[in-house]
Amino acid sequence: MKIDCTIDGKTLTLSLNSDKPLSLILRENMGDEGYVNHCSGRMCGLCAVLVDGKAVLSCMVPAFEIRGKTVTTFESFRRSKEMKDIEKAYEAVGAYPCTDCYASRSLIFHSLIDEGVTDKNQILKELSIVRCHCMDAASEIKIVQKGIEIRRKRNVRRTQLA
Repeated sequence: MKIDCTIDGKTLTLSLNSDKPLSLILRENMGDEGYVNHCSGRMCGLCAVLVDGKAVLSCMVPAFEIRGKTVTTFESFRRSKEMKDIEKAYEAVGAYPCTDCYASRSLIFHSLIDEGVTDKNQILKELSIVRCHCMDAASEIKIVQKGIEIRRKRNVRRTQLA
């Protein structure tokens, strides 16, 4: 099956099995720069990517679901202004994910911040897909809240300058 999609800004036409997991597609087609963990569907949460801006586990997304979509790996996302907002939130709260889950948590935080999610239960539910226990729930909630505040201030400044 042929699937057209955009991965890290590159428009691609891929010929592959329609149920092949996105994590393997990324590993095989993007090389070192787009590498994502492939956990064979163990749902550890360490293979998160953004699909049209929403954080998903790449091991659980079959190829047919990315048709016409934009996929962003952490390797691409980490150079964005949005990632700088998340880093500022980490610093303001004084809590950081460990190196194992840093990429996945950052993408999930971005997704929550971008959607403006403030409901604590929803924040914890979304972040529960990462099985790493390096962060406590209170810190996760504060990071999302602080990230929303930082993003809002940046957007206000940008509007005022325009």
